[in-house]
Amino acid sequence: MNKYLLLSILPLLSIVMIACDDDEDVQPMDLNLFAATWEVVDQGNQKIFGREDILGITSAQIHESYGAYQGYITTYALTVDAALRHDRVFSWCIREVENHQPLLDVVFQGELDSDDPWAGNYPYKIIKLTDTYMWWQVNTNGDNSIIKFIRRTDLRIE
Repeated sequence: MNKYLLLSILPLLSIVMIACDDDEDVQPMDLNLFAATWEVVDQGNQKIFGREDILGITSAQIHESYGAYQGYITTYALTVDAALRHDRVFSWCIREVENHQPLLDVVFQGELDSDDPWAGNYPYKIIKLTDTYMWWQVNTNGDNSIIKFIRRTDLRIE
């Protein structure tokens, strides 16, 4: 008797399990949090943004219908007297979202045909973005390292 009861309940359980879709519970990231002052606390395996680099990120929404954004990233280094020393400038844009994760393209704004080690285009995926923390995953075939940032509200970038 227990076998028949179990066999009759199994199809019902499988329908219930299939009907639960975790993707419906995932909320899109608030990309308005992206524009801020961030400090690199873990650079992963990449060498573009170093540990303790300060990023001043500006943002503008360019397509309100589907939420595309673009802006600039200015990197700074903290000096021993806690002043910010300007370092490099990058442009960035987000035009696509893959699995609820915005795809971020970062481009160095220096001489692109030079021997400068920073020259080039750097694709990332924003996998976490909160009021306090942000994580970027390197979005290339060979490297999936994660860069971790913390928001810095105590620094004034002018």
